[in-house]
Amino acid sequence: MHPERVTLTGELRALAVRLLAYMGGIACLAFVAAEIFRANAVVSEPAAKPDWVSVERPIPAFMLSLPEIGEKQQYEIRRHERGGGRKDIVTFGEAGRTARFASVEIYRPGAEIAYFERPSTEIVPHAIAFDRNALVRPALPLETKFGSFFAFDIPVGGYHAGHCIGFVRATPSPRLQISGLFCNRDSIVDRSKVACMLDRLTLLSAGSDQTIAGVFAKAEINRQFCQQRDPLLYATPRKVEPKPTVAALKLRGAIKVR
Repeated sequence: MHPERVTLTGELRALAVRLLAYMGGIACLAFVAAEIFRANAVVSEPAAKPDWVSVERPIPAFMLSLPEIGEKQQYEIRRHERGGGRKDIVTFGEAGRTARFASVEIYRPGAEIAYFERPSTEIVPHAIAFDRNALVRPALPLETKFGSFFAFDIPVGGYHAGHCIGFVRATPSPRLQISGLFCNRDSIVDRSKVACMLDRLTLLSAGSDQTIAGVFAKAEINRQFCQQRDPLLYATPRKVEPKPTVAALKLRGAIKVR
């Protein structure tokens, strides 16, 4: 055989071997890299649905008037996805942004809870929503048309120049909790204004829940209208004629008896 042909054939074989070796090495590296990435890969799971979902275009079931705070009212309804509970939330202003802020939450629980938490535990989320560094301190109860509310003094803002009053009242039958905040960022909150705000809370529609309607109907009997009579809601009292005196009876003359 010609020596040049032998040399060329050998070179081709050597080249083929080297190419196969390179390809094998690349394949091994690719396999190792795939295993490494697979081990370190984060499995993306679908995001868990929140427990509470806001209702679009909520129809208010409660009404609250608070003109003195000077902030626009917002109404929100949240429903518990699994338990069926409902929270109606009325707010004035924005927590942590406006100088004046007030919120009232009416919570009608479903199967999501067996009982309400302690009042101090219930009020903490409200306070943190206004100021992350808020301090919650027990205060004297608030007397309202619904009865006594647990109250809390909450210093807020820089150097605690601001002040909030938190309030909570829960009843086991019917299961109902009313809670919220009344805040000033630059002054002390007047307790009487908080009680007045709660006295103004009225029911627009209870739906099929007649027990809630009964609670608000009973509360209206005790309503003080912020220590003032409201002529729009109170009927004009019947004029009471004074009892005639003895002298007045004598002036009318004697009644003739037939």
